[in-house]
Amino acid sequence: LKLGYCEEKGPIKVLQPLFQKRVLLVVLAVSFLIITGLMFYSSQEREKEIWLEKAFKFILYPFQRGIHYITTFVTDTWETVNELGALNRENDEMRQRISELTTKLAQLEQLKAENERLRELLGFKAATELELFPVEVIARNPGNNSATVTIDKGSNFGLTRNMPVITTEGLAGRLLRVEPFSAEVILLSDPRAGNSMSGVIERTRELVYIYGGGKKGTCLVKPSDLSVKLKIGDRILTSESSLYFPKNLVIGTIIEVQESADGYEQQAYLEPAADFTRLEYLYVVKEK
Repeated sequence: LKLGYCEEKGPIKVLQPLFQKRVLLVVLAVSFLIITGLMFYSSQEREKEIWLEKAFKFILYPFQRGIHYITTFVTDTWETVNELGALNRENDEMRQRISELTTKLAQLEQLKAENERLRELLGFKAATELELFPVEVIARNPGNNSATVTIDKGSNFGLTRNMPVITTEGLAGRLLRVEPFSAEVILLSDPRAGNSMSGVIERTRELVYIYGGGKKGTCLVKPSDLSVKLKIGDRILTSESSLYFPKNLVIGTIIEVQESADGYEQQAYLEPAADFTRLEYLYVVKEK
């Protein structure tokens, strides 16, 4: 062995690191042999443990506890993560199922409502003496200067201009424009000039005139004579003198009466019997 020499440290100090490394290796090797021997010795069946074995187990106990705790923690954490993943997948499937069931329920409710309306229409058609042609509303054309809807039948089905249009509740209007496969219905509340008709008070059979363009979807009603007196709650029907409509169809009910200062003149507002905000199925009245 050739000794190195350093003026600052000297030959002894240069050898110290090498000596320390060799001592450490020897200690580790001896420890390994002792541990291996103890493990082999511990595996044998004996009635009593030697003191070295007890000391070895005492030293290893904290490490064994730590390793066991870490192993248990990692295992439990992994199982928890797997369970959470499974729960999330199950929740996603349940949400999807709930969404599908909600959609089906809405469809069933819609079908139920349509069936009820169709039964009502069929019952109404069977109970009346009028020749009724069923149609469906396919478009609404609301506006400040008009109130019309478009239906799915036209001249190819025998419909012509000015034919009356009704609902199960009462009169809705008349056909204004007719195309081969569709038609436009002018509603009673339309404010255009010429959208007027005659009617009678059901209570007295006295003649009145009904005009479109009342406030908030109502119709304006005026008596035919100063002697005719309107009352709130009076029901107005179509009259025999009506140009387009059969007699005794329900037009609506008087909801407000206004009188002049001297009390001689009256005008009133009528709420149509047909709900113009929910028109879906209508009947066109044909001549027999």
